[in-house]
Amino acid sequence: MKTLSVLLLLTVTPAIARDFFVTSDGAGTKGAASIENAAPGSAISTLFDKMAPGDRILLGAGDYSGVTITLRTGGSSEKPKIIEGTAGSSLTSDWTIEKPDKGSTAITLAPGLSNVVIKNLSIRHHCFAVRAQPSNDAPRTRISFENIAIEQVRHGFYLSDCDDLSLTSCIMKRYSKHGFRFEQGCDRVTVKHCIADCSEGDAVWETKTEVFPFGFLVGDGDVSNSSLRFEDCIARNNIKSNQTVKYTNGDGFVAEGKNRDVTFTRCRAFRNQDGGFDIKVKDATFIDCIATGHRRDFRIWNSATLENCFAGSSQTGLWIKEGTVTAKHMTFLDHRKSSVELDDPAAATATLTDCLLASAQPGYEASIGKYEASGTVVAKIPDEAGFIKEGDAMNSTKFPDKGFSSLRVRR
Repeated sequence: MKTLSVLLLLTVTPAIARDFFVTSDGAGTKGAASIENAAPGSAISTLFDKMAPGDRILLGAGDYSGVTITLRTGGSSEKPKIIEGTAGSSLTSDWTIEKPDKGSTAITLAPGLSNVVIKNLSIRHHCFAVRAQPSNDAPRTRISFENIAIEQVRHGFYLSDCDDLSLTSCIMKRYSKHGFRFEQGCDRVTVKHCIADCSEGDAVWETKTEVFPFGFLVGDGDVSNSSLRFEDCIARNNIKSNQTVKYTNGDGFVAEGKNRDVTFTRCRAFRNQDGGFDIKVKDATFIDCIATGHRRDFRIWNSATLENCFAGSSQTGLWIKEGTVTAKHMTFLDHRKSSVELDDPAAATATLTDCLLASAQPGYEASIGKYEASGTVVAKIPDEAGFIKEGDAMNSTKFPDKGFSSLRVRR
């Protein structure tokens, strides 16, 4: 009867955009025509698939316990279908980190789905918050997520074959494996103002995370991803403290080698177990990025350019496997091992222009392997480089034309 009342409303709806109301248990007639007659959460998938382009589902505040959503039919480019929550709208389930691979998926994006906006929603205690399975023959297009808060999950966004995808102001915290994962076939992706915080600094949580926790991952699936833009994103605390494998790993931003055209602008990585940025893709671009508190702040496996970036308080600032890496106006501060390390000097080339290197750590070397330099200053201690007090701006007081400067950050 609940589904019938929703369908009857849809059949008499005029050809203009409509709002449909949903609460966790429903109310009144449960026909979705008003908040007083809201449809129940269990009807969201049916309601969404039947409504017209431009229509919107408005979720009332409340805990939508056990509700999972599958979206199959979208809107049009001019009139996307919308699901919009309000303060307190939360899709919850029973996932726990003690059994990380067991649990439900909050939102499933069906193959071929297009022109959808999902905003202002909380998702908690699911194995997957948002999942799009591989569907190379029927990719999803023009899907947007805005202001999504996710916590206590194994994976936040785990997406394949999503083109012209937009994620804005999505906050991920306390996940066991990955925050944002673009596995394969995701082209023209924009990720803005998103945060992946694996543990929030909780030492107990860090003993329970799975091996290889990553904040943002551009994966290594059967089909490459291309044209991904990360802007103003933060990755932090991707750590599993009790790993027993020989090489312990946990990275902020990761991009595997088969992908193409990946750019990071004003992105920041803090306190990740291995790399702040661990990037294998060719010709990666970093603009105004910051990384501190890692084994390697910027771990570059192929060619890349870095402009107005900051690396500090880690073992190594810039690690290069092979290819040509150029850094301009980059600061390397207080590294324990080296500012720059060429893992294979025969295959790697590094050029530093107007950069600033300084560390007083015992055993520190400016470089392991030779780099080319132009206008670059190497100071024996941070004080000599104008870092008497390392403020939020991370600017040098003595060499304003060298290294990173917050005044050069582009907005």
